Amino acid sequence: MTPVAKGADRPRGRLAALKRLAKRCRALGPAPYTALAGLAAAVLAAVLITDRTVALAACAAIAVLELGLVAALLARLLHALKEAAVAPVAAPAPVAAERPASRPASGRLPARKVRPLRRWTGRLNHGFSRTALPVMYEYARNEKGSYPFRLAMLQAIVDWRDRRLRERAEPVRGHFDIVLVSNLNLLGGTTASNVEEVKAYRDAGLSVALVHHPVFEWNTAREINAKVTELLGDGVVLLGEDDEVTCDLMIIRFPPALGRLLDDRPQITPARTVLLINQTPFESYGPDGGRHFSWDITTVRDNLRAWVGESTWYAIGPSVRDALERHHADELDGVDLADDYWFGSLDPDLWRRDGRRESDGVIRIGRHSRDHQLKWQTIAEDLRASHPDAEDVEIHVLGGAESPERVLGRLPENWTSYPFGSMAAVDFLHTLDIAVYFTAEEYVEAFGRSPMEAMAAGLPCVMPPRFEPLFGDGGLYCEPEAVEALVRSLMADPQRYEQQSERSLATVREHFSHQALLRRVAALGVAVPEGAIPEGAMLKGAMLEGGAR
Repeated sequence: MTPVAKGADRPRGRLAALKRLAKRCRALGPAPYTALAGLAAAVLAAVLITDRTVALAACAAIAVLELGLVAALLARLLHALKEAAVAPVAAPAPVAAERPASRPASGRLPARKVRPLRRWTGRLNHGFSRTALPVMYEYARNEKGSYPFRLAMLQAIVDWRDRRLRERAEPVRGHFDIVLVSNLNLLGGTTASNVEEVKAYRDAGLSVALVHHPVFEWNTAREINAKVTELLGDGVVLLGEDDEVTCDLMIIRFPPALGRLLDDRPQITPARTVLLINQTPFESYGPDGGRHFSWDITTVRDNLRAWVGESTWYAIGPSVRDALERHHADELDGVDLADDYWFGSLDPDLWRRDGRRESDGVIRIGRHSRDHQLKWQTIAEDLRASHPDAEDVEIHVLGGAESPERVLGRLPENWTSYPFGSMAAVDFLHTLDIAVYFTAEEYVEAFGRSPMEAMAAGLPCVMPPRFEPLFGDGGLYCEPEAVEALVRSLMADPQRYEQQSERSLATVREHFSHQALLRRVAALGVAVPEGAIPEGAMLKGAMLEGGAR
């Protein structure tokens, strides 16, 4: 075989490339040729016309024509997309490989343009399409807007429709034991509670469907938390807008999500519906009323009634019920507020450690939570008292410590802070001697998942007295100035330490375990399989369900 000289195939490759380019230009119609002709005319005018003023005038006229051509092409694209938006969705053609959904082309846009692009694209992609589409089209047709921004809006719509075609599947039809509706893209306690409940239902043999209902005014662009998506399969499915199901119990957690109902939501017919109030209408309350608005009781009640009918509302702890009855009694008309609570849950067998941390002469105090200003004391003197700065004391924090640093001015030398999510909470808790959990004085802690997890690990947990109605003798309670003395007396008495550790764990098992949760849903009509709840636990749980004390 005769060898081919290096580079001999390049002319043929270039010719093929030119042919492909010509084919693509023909597919676009006369527009590219018209644009090139205009550009050539501008160059000739600049070269051949000797009078500079005339030449500039000719070039300006040609430039105006070029801009008109671009505007016409943009209008044509907009018209085609509007037609596509109302046209029936056809079945997708087979493709060789799945193409990931692309993000909006926002890299070259100024920040003031990126924000609305991401906000409305997030709403479009996560359930608010009927609201988002008219706004995005209005942005696109606004002639005063920049072309890159208008095109980016159109590209986001095209990507959304393309993804709907590619991901279209047979609608889900059937019956589930439980449908859980919540904002599934959150990072903190709401997601932890959702995940633990789904695990409890799934492990008990119940079928579960999930509905992602983000908050319209929040970060809708954030994807569903990976801790949730890891649960899909094995009897757990995620519902979409075309699905139609029935269920024994519909559970909705996180009332701010219902401030505005999803446009694209599945059709659900529940035998019974409960709303879990895991956040008060205001984040905090002072002498003059609520501060930091979160959600409106009347709006949520009416939206929920319009979606699935009547419901029963459960506070997730005594502090929530107290805030509702003290500050919102006149708004609860027409709300069926349950007498008992819907506590958070976990599997204590997965949290408990074997024995105490090996003594090294240092008392290690710690806590884990989101680094939010309301999650920490806001009075420096109280914060120092509850986290003593002593040579034989270490303070360990999982979740970040910028909030206490702002209060104190600087963190004491005996503090160690770990970023949120940098390690598993259970692993962190196993490195501590005692948990201490104090929050802002005006903050209404809806439940207290952080101290519950600490007690499940077998740690004595020191809290302010307002947590006593929730955790009873499972916790230790005092004011900030008494924390150090309480901690030292407990560490000096191994027998007392062990007794408190056992009381903490017993409280979790009785009121905050998966079994306690299964007793609750069984009482609401869910057919929990035999063996999922030990014999005798149903009656005992029913007697103690009203609180931890």
